[in-house]
Amino acid sequence: MDYKKVLLGLSMLCPFASMAKADPDTFSGVEILPLKKQEVLNYEYKPKEYWVKGTDIVDDFSIDNAQKFYTSLYDTISSNFVKPITHQEITNKILEGLSGFAEQLSIETTNNRILIYDKNLKLIGNFTKVSDNDTESWVNILIKIILTLRKNNEKIATAQQEQIYYVSTLYLLKSLDANATYLDPVSKAKETYNNNSTSLGFTYRRTTFGIQVLSIFKDSPIYFSEIKTGDLITAINKMPTRSLTDEQLEYILTNTDTDILNIDYVSYISNKPENIFLRKSQIIIPSVVSKKINDIPVIEIQNFKSGSAKELKDIFEKTRNEAGAIFDLRGNISGLSTEAIESANLFISGGDILKTEGFHDDYNQTYTAKDGDHAWGKPIVIIVDNTTKGPAEIFASIMEGSKRAVVIGTPTFGNGNIQKKFTLSNNADITFSTSISKNAKDISVDKIGVVPIICTSSITEERDIKLLLENIKNNKFIDSRPTDNNKTAETIKNIRNSCKALFPSVETTNLMLKTAMEILKDSVAYNKLLWK
Repeated sequence: MDYKKVLLGLSMLCPFASMAKADPDTFSGVEILPLKKQEVLNYEYKPKEYWVKGTDIVDDFSIDNAQKFYTSLYDTISSNFVKPITHQEITNKILEGLSGFAEQLSIETTNNRILIYDKNLKLIGNFTKVSDNDTESWVNILIKIILTLRKNNEKIATAQQEQIYYVSTLYLLKSLDANATYLDPVSKAKETYNNNSTSLGFTYRRTTFGIQVLSIFKDSPIYFSEIKTGDLITAINKMPTRSLTDEQLEYILTNTDTDILNIDYVSYISNKPENIFLRKSQIIIPSVVSKKINDIPVIEIQNFKSGSAKELKDIFEKTRNEAGAIFDLRGNISGLSTEAIESANLFISGGDILKTEGFHDDYNQTYTAKDGDHAWGKPIVIIVDNTTKGPAEIFASIMEGSKRAVVIGTPTFGNGNIQKKFTLSNNADITFSTSISKNAKDISVDKIGVVPIICTSSITEERDIKLLLENIKNNKFIDSRPTDNNKTAETIKNIRNSCKALFPSVETTNLMLKTAMEILKDSVAYNKLLWK
């Protein structure tokens, strides 16, 4: 059995919940932490069973409902995914997800057969493949396989119908698109009533040994603890974070089932293991946070959600006399591509700014900027890193490709595709890539990400910034950004190795901001860095 499949299958037991950065000034009901000693002594972690019996999820497996669900799933993906995908490929991925969930199960596909073996390698299912474009026949085969597994595998036999949908669909989506999501009906209902909005108040990135704290928001629960930026969280409620999927982490950190979290972490300063109990707090998450450093507006875009463009427009109405602005997109990992495009549109006066290319003609579009620049042509510097993902990459790519901003930092995540949300027959929402995006320079960020013209990995002290500016003005600076869409694995590896992601320390952040400010103030260097 493939270990990765097993682990991913097991991870599906936790539903999606959305985790995003939060504004420092909008937390409500925060308690000063750590907890009182008596609370710690009386604390016992009791994970709540998510897939409960009741009106939300039925016990019996309805063949009629399953036919409607999988028909809508097959048709939605095959008709909208960014690349061509066959019904057989969809089925294979669904079966891989079920195989991992069932643990002791093997599913093999040959040219014309689908074979299923139990833990003793006994053949328990033998099905004939059908014509690839025949959705109804493929769905019928899949349902027959699921019913066979319910008779021969305890995990699938005891799983609720919605859980089977969740396991099979999420594995399929994640196999096709790392940024894809599946929001099941129960979590969707909770989200509608704001029941999934608790958090500790920090952003993080994955590492080999756990999750590393990237930023901590003022007055949040974690703000009042001993945990600092850069610390490594190794376990939550005694579950190793390195073994948890993104979905599990987000669920644990944001759901309302568990109020108190037991955190094991290692301090990056002392390198010693520590333990603390934290109580989550309810958060209202804004999109944009604006502050001033040395009279220069620094605008942190937390995520591109509905209304982000309007928030940016309102901010720039109040900064009419400023010399320029800095956009900080680090940690921006989610949102709407439409808002990212509209936000970039605010600062570009006329011309084509983006085109999208999909497998289906409906997703081949060209976006043209409206006349008018809400920053009045003043310089803009954008800071990015490996935690800049999705719509944030589209925003940075448009601004850079349209010669409207200078991008500095380290290469972004590499998933700047246009995504769209669809609703399936069971009222679940799925989101996946429908087209790739290309900026005005005809460059796509798919896989490789936005590669900054200034790599801040080499800036370790302030005198490096002065030397950098001198080299730029004396034409001794080499632009190493890719000029085409040749994205072999070797090319991507070389670019990322030459500009490695930075450790998220206070010193690193200050040097990034200082570099952005110096470029902003030096008109000669700024104009030389704009993409010609």
